[in-house]
Amino acid sequence: MPDPPVRLVRAGPLESGLTQGIYHALAREMMESSQDTIILCSPKTPYLCIGYHQVLDAVLDRKICDNKELPILRRRVGGGATYLDHNQVFYQCIFHHSRVPARADKVYQMMLEAPVQVLNQLGLDGRLRAVNEVEANSMRIAGIGGGRVGDAMVVVGNLLLDFDYQMMSQVWRASDPGFRELAATAMENRVSTLRKLGCLQSVETLEAMLADAFKASIGRPVIDSELSREELDLGIKTARDLSAETFLSLHRPEGEITPMKSLKIAADVFIHQLSINFNELQMEVSARVDQGIITDIRGDFQDFTPFKEKMVGSPLSEWKRSEEHTSELQSPCNLVCRLLLEKK
Repeated sequence: MPDPPVRLVRAGPLESGLTQGIYHALAREMMESSQDTIILCSPKTPYLCIGYHQVLDAVLDRKICDNKELPILRRRVGGGATYLDHNQVFYQCIFHHSRVPARADKVYQMMLEAPVQVLNQLGLDGRLRAVNEVEANSMRIAGIGGGRVGDAMVVVGNLLLDFDYQMMSQVWRASDPGFRELAATAMENRVSTLRKLGCLQSVETLEAMLADAFKASIGRPVIDSELSREELDLGIKTARDLSAETFLSLHRPEGEITPMKSLKIAADVFIHQLSINFNELQMEVSARVDQGIITDIRGDFQDFTPFKEKMVGSPLSEWKRSEEHTSELQSPCNLVCRLLLEKK
């Protein structure tokens, strides 16, 4: 028998918590007899959302988030921490796992063809890169998360009409000012928006274009629908669960939580904090890495310029080995061994 029609809900502007709560609720309630659903929506007010596997206090500065009155939710699918507001259109695909391909890359191809089509319709070079990253004119223009929630396979993403780069860079919990500076610069260089690319469509227009693109690309009949009162109520309850302190602290490790040491900006673009040994001196540096090559660094120590000239342009792998060596030398056992050798 052919798969049943897919339900398409153009929800429009929603309270911020509902933009996460509803698709989570549908996923948790999903059974084989349930209807597969695509939701298109936007948040009325700004908030922050972290990926399921992230340690909240390692990636976000809660004090700054509180001062800026930014709520935080943890989603049950992967991806990184992101700032979300009314200048973004969300697409949320909730399908029973038996009605999607077995391979994750094929699932992403199926679900992300629509936003790629929209970008091309806008006159941009839209493409899917690195399995699940949507690009426009070789620039990242969407955040994507996906995974299994109960019996549902979920893929969620957004198109950025505009983006508050400054806000995002302020709420990160960075290991040092250099890390934050490199991350902020890389984000503005590699993450674009439709407005930066000359596309001035409204959120409503983009939502309509996405609706048409999903109907054309999903490979099954698609019917327009609305959220029921029961679904809205369940979404509200689920949103409270996603923002509860117990869930936000889900992966909290024992002891002190240190700031993140690695941050993905886009496909093949990362910021790393490295502890390396150079000329028998231990140094802490922050490095931007593009396609495995260090392209910029920040550090606070003497004779930085010669060191930067040596480090920039070299593979990260060379300095990772140095970092591992430094860690070995600093271990309690090796420190004792070194002291014994020095005494001899």
